[in-house]
Amino acid sequence: MPGPLSDLWRLAQEYATPLLVYQMVVTVFVAFTAVNALGDWVTFRRPGRALTPPALGALTPLSVLIPARNEEAVIAACVRSLVEQDYPGRLEILILDDHSTDRTAAVAREAAGGDGRVRVIPGGEMLPGWKGKPNAIRQLAEAATGELLLLGDADCVFYPGALAAAVRHREATGADCLSLIPYLDCRSFWEHVIIPLQYFIVFATLPIRNVYATKNPAFAAANGAFILIDAATYAALGGHEPVRREMAEDLKFAQHVKRCGYRLVYADGSTTYSVRMYDSLRGICEGFGKNLYSALGRSVGIVAVWSGFLWATQVLPFGFVAAALVTGDRSAAGWWLPLGHVAVALGLRAALALRFRQALWAVLTHPLGWVATIAITYYSTYLGLSGRGHAWKGRVYQT
Repeated sequence: MPGPLSDLWRLAQEYATPLLVYQMVVTVFVAFTAVNALGDWVTFRRPGRALTPPALGALTPLSVLIPARNEEAVIAACVRSLVEQDYPGRLEILILDDHSTDRTAAVAREAAGGDGRVRVIPGGEMLPGWKGKPNAIRQLAEAATGELLLLGDADCVFYPGALAAAVRHREATGADCLSLIPYLDCRSFWEHVIIPLQYFIVFATLPIRNVYATKNPAFAAANGAFILIDAATYAALGGHEPVRREMAEDLKFAQHVKRCGYRLVYADGSTTYSVRMYDSLRGICEGFGKNLYSALGRSVGIVAVWSGFLWATQVLPFGFVAAALVTGDRSAAGWWLPLGHVAVALGLRAALALRFRQALWAVLTHPLGWVATIAITYYSTYLGLSGRGHAWKGRVYQT
C-alpha cells in the first residue's frame, strides 16, 4: 500500500473507534434530515386564501363526506364550520352516523340548523372484510352527487374559505388527489409532547416533491382528515375497496392513487383546517396504536428499521450529551458529534413549532415524545402480532 494511504489506514485504525464510527453513521442520517427539511420547507406549500365568490366564479360541485361514530363531543363544531363556508358552487355535506351509541346524529342535525345542504345518513351494514372508516366512506360516496369529493373527519374544523381555497389549490397544482395536513390543535401536556411530531417526521424523512414528481408509491403521503378527489377518479380507483382492510387507510389509499398512475399532491393545510386528534395520553395511545403497525406495512422488519432510525437520531444523542456533561467527556464521539445531532433535532423542532403555531416549550420534550411514540409503535405491533387486535370506537379490528 503506498505511503500516504498506509498512513491514512494507520490513523483510521488508531482513532476510528467503534463509537466514533457509529456517530459518523448517525451524522449521515442527521444530515439527511436537515437537508430534507430544508427542501420540504420550500416545496410544502399552503393553499392561498380564497378570493371573494364573484372573483372566483363558480366552482365544481362538491360533496363533503364525514364519517362519524360516537363523535357527539366534536361533530357540532365540524358541521358549523362547514355550513358557514362561502363556497361558490353547489355544496352538499353528508354525515354518516356509523351506529353511534351517543347523540352524534342528533347533535349534527342541531348544528346544521335546518341547512338543506346537510344530510345525516344512518349507517348501513359493515361488509365482511371491511374496516370501519373505509366502510363508512364507501356508503357516503355512494350517496354523494358532487363531481368532487372531500373525504373528511368528524373532528375537523374548517376555516373560512377553506373549501374554495382547497379546490383552487387542487386546480392550480393539477392534482388528481389533494391531501392537506392540518393545524394540530393541542391542549394537554401529552398532546403537545407527542402529536406535533407528525410534522417532524414528514419534514425529516419525506421528500415532499417526490410525492407529486415521481410515480413511486413509496413516496406517498396523505392525511385522512382531508382528501380531495374527483368523483370519477375515485370511482376509477375502485373507491375504498382496495384499502378496505387497512387501519391506516389514508396512507394506503395515497399509495394506491400513485400506483394507478394518478397525480397525488400533499400540502400544508395548517391555515385551512384544524384537528384535535386526541385529548389524553390514553386517546393518543389508542389512536396511534391502531394505525402505526398498519402504516409500517405490518412488517416487523420495517418497524425495527424505523424505530432504530428514531432511537439513533432523535433519542440517543440526548443521552450521549447528558452522559458527557456528567463525565466531562469532550471527545468527538462522546460530545461534539452528539451535540451537533441534538442541535439539528431541536433546531428543526423549533422551526416547525413556529411554522405550525405549536407550543415552543414542547421543543424541550423532544426525546420524551419520541420515546413515547416508539413505545406506542411497539405496542401497536404487539397488538397486531398477538391477535388481540386494535380497539377503536367500541370495535376491535384484526390487522
